[in-house]
Amino acid sequence: MYPGQLGGNIGPFRDPTSGQSVNGSVSGSFTFAGAGDPSSLLPRAQAALLRAVTNVIAQKLAANQVAIPTIAGSVPYFLNEIIAAATAEAPDIQLSQLQLAVDVQNPYAATPGMGGPLPPDPIQATKNAFAQAAQDRLDPRNYEYAAKINVGGFKINASTDGGLDTEGLKNQVKDKVKTEVIWYGIGCAVVGVVIVGLLGLAWYIFREASGGNAPTGAGKAAAWDGKSKFSCSGNDNVKLEGVTATIASGEAISASGNCKLELVNVNITAPVGIEALSNAKITVKGGSVTAKTAAAKALGNAQITFSGTQVAGKKEALGAAKITGP
Repeated sequence: MYPGQLGGNIGPFRDPTSGQSVNGSVSGSFTFAGAGDPSSLLPRAQAALLRAVTNVIAQKLAANQVAIPTIAGSVPYFLNEIIAAATAEAPDIQLSQLQLAVDVQNPYAATPGMGGPLPPDPIQATKNAFAQAAQDRLDPRNYEYAAKINVGGFKINASTDGGLDTEGLKNQVKDKVKTEVIWYGIGCAVVGVVIVGLLGLAWYIFREASGGNAPTGAGKAAAWDGKSKFSCSGNDNVKLEGVTATIASGEAISASGNCKLELVNVNITAPVGIEALSNAKITVKGGSVTAKTAAAKALGNAQITFSGTQVAGKKEALGAAKITGP
C-alpha cells in the first residue's frame, strides 16, 4: 500500500432549499495499491476520489439526507460510499484508510451593506441550530469518558472528569494485603497441625517398634490343656505353670506383638517348641522342650530366655531377635 494526499475543489452543489449553487473544497489522505507504477496510479486515484466526493454529496443533498451546513460533519459517515464510487471508476486501484475534511460555501450568506449582514431567516436559523447540534454531538470534547481496567487483580478506574481513582486503588491494595496476611496465617496453622500430627505418629511408631506398650509385672495365670497350640498376642501378660504338652504338628507355643509369657516347669514335645515374633518376650524356667524341627524360633525383636530348662532341638534367631540359655 502507498500513501496519497488529496486536495482540490468539489461541486458545484445545488441547495434543495434555496436553489442556490455552491462550491466547496476537500483535503485529506488515503492509501492505494495496484499493478503498475505508483506515480502513475496516484493522479488517477486522486481524480476518481474528487469526482466520487462530489457525486456522493450531491446524491445526499438531492435525497434530503444532509443539508449544506451539516456536510462537513456528515462526510465521515459517507467514506465507504465514496471509496466504492471511486473504485467503480478505477477498478484496478485499491483504495483504503480514507480521511477527509470538507468545506462547502454557505448559500445563505448575505451581502454586507450599510447595516451589516442580515440576520438569518427563521428556517435558516432552525437549520443552523440543528447543524450546530450535530457538530456538538460529533465533538469528542463534549463527552466524558470513563475506563475500567483490570491489572493483576486490581480494578483501575479513570475518567476524563475525575482522572485516576487513586483512593480506590489504595483501598484495593490494603484489602489485598490483609487477605494475603490472613491466608498466610491459615497456611502456617495448617502446616503446624500437620507437623504436630506427624511428630505424634512418629512417636507412636517408635514406641510400638521399641515395645513401649510391652506389659510389665507378674503375668496372669492362664490355662492350657497341652493338646493344641497356645497363643498370645497384643499386650498379653500371662503365665503357664506345670503343664505337659504333646503337639503333633506346628508350634506348641506362639507369642507375637508385645506379649509377655512366662513358662514355669512346662514340658513340651512338638515339631516346633516355642516361636516368638515381633516384640514378644518368653521366659522359660525349668521344664523341658523337645522338638524335631526347632526347639525355639525368634524373629523381629523377640526374645526367648531359658533358665534351668532341658532343650532338645535347634534354636533359630533371625534379625534382632535373641535366644538366651539354657
